[in-house]
Amino acid sequence: MRIMSVVKVALAIGVALPFGVSVASAKMMKLPPACAFEKKAVTNGIICSYQCNAQTNWCAQQLCINGALSQVVPCFGGFCSPKCGG
Repeated sequence: MRIMSVVKVALAIGVALPFGVSVASAKMMKLPPACAFEKKAVTNGIICSYQCNAQTNWCAQQLCINGALSQVVPCFGGFCSPKCGG
C-alpha cells in the first residue's frame, strides 16, 4: 500500500515538473518592445497607417522598430496598411 502512495507522489511530481519549468521559462522570456501611438500599443515590426485624409484618400505610414516609430512611404486608399492602434 505504501509503495502505491510513493508511486502516485512520484508520478504527480514527474507530471508537474515540466509544466513548472515551461511557466518559469515563459516568464523569463522578453517580449519585443512595442511602440505607443495615441495611448495604444503597436507591435514591433508592424507597419501601420495614420493621418488619413478622407478627401484625398492618402495616409501616412509608420513602422515600429525596437520601440520607436519611423515614418515610411505614404499610401493611397486600399493599398494602406491597417490603422495604427486600431
